[in-house]
Amino acid sequence: MSEVVRKSFFHGETPHIASGIVFTVVFSIFTIITGPISIWSHQWWFLCSWGIGLLLEVVGYSGRIWYTLNDTSRSAYVMELVCITVAPCFLMAGIYNTFAQLIIVYGVQYSYLKPKLYSIIFIICDVLSIFIQGAGGGISSGSQSNSVNTGANVMIVGLAFQVATMSVFLFLWYSFIVKIIKEKKQFGDSNFNPNFSHVRLRKYSNCFFVAISVSVLLIYVRSIYRLIETAEGWSSKIATKEIYFDILEGLMISLAGLIMCIFSPGFVYGRDAHLKLNNEKAGADGSESYSHPLDDKDLYNERLTI
Repeated sequence: MSEVVRKSFFHGETPHIASGIVFTVVFSIFTIITGPISIWSHQWWFLCSWGIGLLLEVVGYSGRIWYTLNDTSRSAYVMELVCITVAPCFLMAGIYNTFAQLIIVYGVQYSYLKPKLYSIIFIICDVLSIFIQGAGGGISSGSQSNSVNTGANVMIVGLAFQVATMSVFLFLWYSFIVKIIKEKKQFGDSNFNPNFSHVRLRKYSNCFFVAISVSVLLIYVRSIYRLIETAEGWSSKIATKEIYFDILEGLMISLAGLIMCIFSPGFVYGRDAHLKLNNEKAGADGSESYSHPLDDKDLYNERLTI
């Protein structure tokens, strides 16, 4: 019976324990770093989303170590598969919220959607993706071959939905960046939200755009890899060769985690930014409102005629 269970769980070589230990330690360090920074800077949503995501990575790779030591354990298999698969969804939820905050920092007129809508729409999509992938992972844990196949198909749907959501986000994100760059080249900082000029003048402000862009691309590459891996089947070359997993899963998410530890929103915004999505016109103290130059019709028409 144990041999049947083993084959239904993993068709290739048993994972090496070294990589499991390395990634467990790496993500544990990232978790420890993220917590105090987010608490100090009052970045509660980032703390919850990245905190949960990184903890799931720790639990998932701990399960991978367990599975290496006992590759007939169904619990170890489920622990690894589900946690490592859904963890990036929580990481992306933090980035979605960070994008909404940047819209407030620079101005809602540079975005296709209002800040709060980004969090609502994309986080809902993330939650759906988490449930679908988690359900697929749970079904795949069954010892019967039809359960494994059904679970894989469910996971494909969840991963495809995640990739599609991230593709839309990337379009909106890069559109926002292009608008900001054009505006800054032509008018400097003058037309951006005046209540958050202190945030834009901070040391890491410009680098933050690069940091988020690279982090999202890393998670995007990982998600495409997992989609292809699941679609080709658990016995395919890409699914059974550990080197693919270590590079396209472990390394991609590790680099994204490292970048967002160095360029944490708490470091970039500072402790007193007080960015609130429920009022995109809020000032630095969270209570003031402002009238952006582009909201004034006469100023806008004057600018068009220059």
